[in-house]
Amino acid sequence: MFCPKCGTKNQENAQYCQDCGKILNRTENQSFNYYEAKKPSIFIVILGYFLGILGGFFGILIGLYLLSKDNHNSKFHGRNIVIIAVISMILGLILTLL
Repeated sequence: MFCPKCGTKNQENAQYCQDCGKILNRTENQSFNYYEAKKPSIFIVILGYFLGILGGFFGILIGLYLLSKDNHNSKFHGRNIVIIAVISMILGLILTLL
């Protein structure tokens, strides 16, 4: 019997999941989708997108800060950081839409 919460395989007569401790209700028509149980938490997914976008924004901010300096070396690296951050954000959006 598979746990409906975490997908762990348990003994057929188990009352509790050996991994997460959830009470196992055994019914004859119990349909279990293993992949459904292993789906990531929506919180983790949203956090991943948020941090991915935020990382691009921080890259742009740091790049713009370096571009504002009078040093040739700072401007060079600032421009490269902005370009990399913009490209990574565009690729992230494209991959999200696929």
